[in-house]
Amino acid sequence: MKISGSCTQADVRFGNVLGFFTLLTLFVTCLSLFGLASYTTMLRTKEVGIRKVLGASVAGITGLLAKDFQNSSSLLLSLLRRSRGGP
Repeated sequence: MKISGSCTQADVRFGNVLGFFTLLTLFVTCLSLFGLASYTTMLRTKEVGIRKVLGASVAGITGLLAKDFQNSSSLLLSLLRRSRGGP
């Protein structure tokens, strides 16, 4: 491996390890968001069935679930911002 500039081999190795753990963290985050969306949908199964029987479209039901998920995730993000001292 060619090392350029003032980077040592330890710096390059640290960068590789940091990149690996960054990707691992993003993967776990995506899995947990998928799990949260699945759990929310499972809790509202009866409501979705009733709406379907009453003639709701698939797009309408999907929009309803997406809006609910968006509200919960934006609440979480605002709490995280406030805990870090942001606006």
